[in-house]
Amino acid sequence: MNLDNFKSAWNAENTDDVQIPRQLQQLRKAQHPLEGLKRNMRLETYVQSVAIIILGFSPQIFHIHPSLYMIYYVAYVMLVVFSGYYFFGFRQFYQQISNYGAGTKDGLMEIYFELRLNIERYHSFGFLLLPFALVWIGVLIQSRNLAQGKSMMTIAVGDQFTLVIWVLIMTLLIVVAIQVWTNFYYGKYVKQLKTVLDELKEEN
Repeated sequence: MNLDNFKSAWNAENTDDVQIPRQLQQLRKAQHPLEGLKRNMRLETYVQSVAIIILGFSPQIFHIHPSLYMIYYVAYVMLVVFSGYYFFGFRQFYQQISNYGAGTKDGLMEIYFELRLNIERYHSFGFLLLPFALVWIGVLIQSRNLAQGKSMMTIAVGDQFTLVIWVLIMTLLIVVAIQVWTNFYYGKYVKQLKTVLDELKEEN
């Protein structure tokens, strides 16, 4: 059979009854949430990196009293170390998603559980920011007091109580914000992957 005859025979084949296995279709369906997840992770990496750089210049931007620089930058260095550790795990998870080729259910399930684990790591990282946020509030308040010739010890008892209340409120807001943010930004992908895995489970 020459090449033209072979081509004619190939074109004459009825391909209408060729169907992609449903399990493979379900695995490919997972690509959409994974692509969205990767896009969000890239954006967040850029935003957080820029935020950390800006925080490095915050004492100059907000005209913090020079005597408080040491306290601020000790807390800042700890923030950078924690962030570096978090970004390292974040990048490893991103590479895992990038290497997934819609091949196996086990691979998708591993990504699903890793995503849930990374969300918990995200929460932990967010909670580690609390001490830095409190140090920043303290430095800002003390800087203003020094500019007015006051100190923390000269603040009235009523004002100290108000300060404690504000610290508690801010702590609660940060904790709630972290939970809401992760649920809004990553929670939908957890649900989508869980749906695909449940459909694959029903096929078996």
